[in-house]
Amino acid sequence: MTTKAQGQVDWQVLSDLCCLPGVSGHEAGIRAYLDRQLTMCQQGTDPLGSGLYSLAGQSRSPLSLLFSTHMDEIGWVVRAIDEAGYVFIQEVGRSWSHTLLQQEAQVFTQDGRVYTGILAGPQVHSLSPEQRQQVVPMDRVYLDLGVHNRDQVRALGIEVGDWVCPVTTFQALANPDYLAAKAFDNRVSVALGVWTMQDLAQGSCPNKVTLGATVQEEVGLRGARTVAQAVKPHIALAVDTCLAGDTPADHNPIKLGKGVSLTVADNMTVTHRGLLRYLEGICQREGIPYQLGCFLDGGTDAGNIHKSQTGILATTLSLPMRYMHTHRGILHRADVLAAYRLMVAVARDLTPAIYQQLLDQNYHYQV
Repeated sequence: MTTKAQGQVDWQVLSDLCCLPGVSGHEAGIRAYLDRQLTMCQQGTDPLGSGLYSLAGQSRSPLSLLFSTHMDEIGWVVRAIDEAGYVFIQEVGRSWSHTLLQQEAQVFTQDGRVYTGILAGPQVHSLSPEQRQQVVPMDRVYLDLGVHNRDQVRALGIEVGDWVCPVTTFQALANPDYLAAKAFDNRVSVALGVWTMQDLAQGSCPNKVTLGATVQEEVGLRGARTVAQAVKPHIALAVDTCLAGDTPADHNPIKLGKGVSLTVADNMTVTHRGLLRYLEGICQREGIPYQLGCFLDGGTDAGNIHKSQTGILATTLSLPMRYMHTHRGILHRADVLAAYRLMVAVARDLTPAIYQQLLDQNYHYQV
């Protein structure tokens, strides 16, 4: 019998999640989707809006393991509407105006109406040769809704403070193992959380496992802080995306199709050495392809989780991704499946004895 861990996952879950809108602070639609998918779990939420989905451990002294997968994606908020009806936006999370122009986006009103427009800026024929070499400042990017004036925009119910989200489709590329969509950061990890919890619910698992579907990661890892306080895990694995370096424009050792990336260090976390060695050992034992990642910029939910309580063993499992924080990122199915296999394996392998051994190893290279 072929199991999910051998590669059979429901890719429609990933497609569904990527196509849903959910800018930081507006993740309720993602959480509602998870509520429907994870009925086998004990469900809860915290006042900030993060979702908590737990399975009880079956051993007498279960460890508490947290998978932290942020639901939010980068987007924008309406900051001004000019007299001609153009809607000016402010970033929610980091985006680069160079990649935004002439892309579709949707604005969501307080009463639930949704309108599609085009993110726009100066037209190429109006720019001097020198200006064409420059990136358009974000404060000059606007949403063109195809209206005549400000009154027409307000008649649609659009006001300052409404949120704006990218719009794209989910698709397989020429090689169908390569997938393209918006919001892989971080809906791919939310999908991994769904598949992992469904798998664990179908078999035995000694540990209490919680999927923390966190909010507002893109604006400061905010949901991770409250989720860590609520769950109080022994070990936490943030699951997120990382920058692939296999394009002509980006250069680092991480490549698509070469496996899940285990984070050695990033701008917010230096991984506990014992935990890193343990994850490497699981990958080697189970034949799971993996890479080791060191990143000078950015961070994940692990950046806040590992500082919670009196300290939590935490690191990040990352999915290599091209073109992060744009309308269309690219990732590889093999890396997704590698992360999935590792998540399931860790949940079933951990014991109190292993946890104590990790604590004893601390951050040392030699034990």
